[in-house]
Amino acid sequence: MKKVLPATMLRDAEQARLSVVRDWVLEQGVTEIEMSERQFWTFAQLQPTAEKPWITFMGRPLRVPEMPENVQKCLGIFDNTGPGAI
Repeated sequence: MKKVLPATMLRDAEQARLSVVRDWVLEQGVTEIEMSERQFWTFAQLQPTAEKPWITFMGRPLRVPEMPENVQKCLGIFDNTGPGAI
């Protein structure tokens, strides 16, 4: 089930924890995670610095619809299954 990450999660970089996101994914039965661009970059800060930002979390694809399309494509998170896609 596709779910939008709650606005309160990953709002503050100092209080953000991957364990909170992990628990939310498991409790809600999430199969696809949608988040704001601000949440995505906070999420990216929690990852190892030598890696490119993750395009999945726990095997669930990440979607950031408000992020510019060219940035999504560069990061590998572009969702081409939207309206009008073939």
